[in-house]
Amino acid sequence: MKKKVFITIIFFAIFFLIFYLIFNYKSLKNGNNNIRIKNEEDVNDYILNISNYEAKIEVIVKSNKNENKYIINQKCIDNYSYQEMEYENNKKIIIEHEDNKVIIRNTSLKLEKIYESWEFLIENNLFLTTFVENFKETDEKEILVNENYYVVNLKLKNISDKNVAYKSLYINKNNGKIEKLEIYDINKNRTIYILYKEITINE
Repeated sequence: MKKKVFITIIFFAIFFLIFYLIFNYKSLKNGNNNIRIKNEEDVNDYILNISNYEAKIEVIVKSNKNENKYIINQKCIDNYSYQEMEYENNKKIIIEHEDNKVIIRNTSLKLEKIYESWEFLIENNLFLTTFVENFKETDEKEILVNENYYVVNLKLKNISDKNVAYKSLYINKNNGKIEKLEIYDINKNRTIYILYKEITINE
């Protein structure tokens, strides 16, 4: 009798262990789900470990005269990045970057252009990985906490574009998800607003 009870206990222990591992594996693969962020130090470590991700973002770009909205799909894997922007009637512009090569495609016009070693094209401020690099480079940064978010504020170290001087990343306190990124000009006017409609951070 005791042997049967012991075997039954072992069986259920193994069952729950397998269930736990499967559940946590799925959570990990789903990216930002169940991120354990408890304080500013956790936020710092989390940002420093972002390298590969996939996202669907809504981007609002504001100029002096108007405001334009775009839906963009992004992917960053190691040295490769991909960005697909949708505009009027399902037309798309695709930008791929690998090493020092940038390929730009316009699907409606069936045009393709390849650029070699064009650094200003490679630095794309719409990518989350660019924010991570900015975070590593600058000494002027702070992590603030309010009721709903951890807010990561940066002043860029080298301001080559007056429209991109400051950045603020918002991380939801409750679920650890990155929700939005705001970019400001040298006068602290918001020029770009990025809403992360979907995002998966990959290990």
